Amino acid sequence: MQDYNTIIGVIQMRRNECTFDVIQARYHIGSGTTQRILDRFEASGLTLEELRAMSPHEVEERFYPPENLRRKKIPLPDFQYFYDRIHAKGSKVNLAFCWLEYKQAHPDGYEQSRFYELYSEFVDRTFGKRDAKMPVERWGKTIEWNHHGRTTVPGEEEKHSGTHESKRDN
Repeated sequence: MQDYNTIIGVIQMRRNECTFDVIQARYHIGSGTTQRILDRFEASGLTLEELRAMSPHEVEERFYPPENLRRKKIPLPDFQYFYDRIHAKGSKVNLAFCWLEYKQAHPDGYEQSRFYELYSEFVDRTFGKRDAKMPVERWGKTIEWNHHGRTTVPGEEEKHSGTHESKRDN
């Protein structure tokens, strides 16, 4: 769904004979979205001035009616069940296998990337953030090392492993 400014802008730019590439680059939308806006504008029978006289909410609803929006009831996976399976002693189950199992039970369910996002949010919410740091004593200083390979020394900036500071000539 595009907002009022995008809808009006696409129509205005096309009326000014701008190419699809220019319109798409300006509003960061695809050709399908651009064409859909233009088709719906033509089908509405309204002029650009009449659209501008309408409220932004009315224009958005005319181009994207609530009954056309794809909102389906997708069952939320039982992430606790999957978490327990993954972390069971001796388990070889991983998140990809859990998603496949979920999709077999719910063919219209979440796709893999969204499933992974929701699982990650579940783990963060239930067990805390995964950004754990481990204190390590090195060179007489206590530093904190995390799984990203970043180290922090209390009172100093975070340092990334594998990066080199450039020396400046004074």
